[in-house]
Amino acid sequence: MQRRELLALAGVMTFAGAAAGSSAASAQQSGQELKARLIHIYATPNGDSHVEVVEISNSAGAIPVTSMTASAYERNGTRAEDWHTAPRKQFAINLTGTLEVEVTGGIRQEIGQGDLVYLQDTFGQGHVTRVKTSVTNMFIHVDQDWDMLAWAKG
Repeated sequence: MQRRELLALAGVMTFAGAAAGSSAASAQQSGQELKARLIHIYATPNGDSHVEVVEISNSAGAIPVTSMTASAYERNGTRAEDWHTAPRKQFAINLTGTLEVEVTGGIRQEIGQGDLVYLQDTFGQGHVTRVKTSVTNMFIHVDQDWDMLAWAKG
């Protein structure tokens, strides 16, 4: 990994840590236990796409990052993007803004600032992304044979 990628990742983690810290403080004040989680978008063998929330174990190790990219999207109102698959297995961190993802069966998941998403629907129907407000995403690429679910279990 190049130095600029490491610096970018450090910036992202600082930002994510600050966001998590404020969420943790709110959860602590309300007496709730805060669990790390991610939004998992994946395809089943028949090509249908699904979304689930996965809890991340405190013993989950480091993520084997291979590269990173960033993208910014302007608000597009109610116009929906076409159905598309993820270009590779990758994490997306929603740094700013709000968007909505739709999967097979019309199921929708809102993704807000600070949400961590693992995109694994690289074949099949894919998903639709609707940008609700201007969005900035950081994409973290991993080896394509990496097992996110095993990692999340710790």
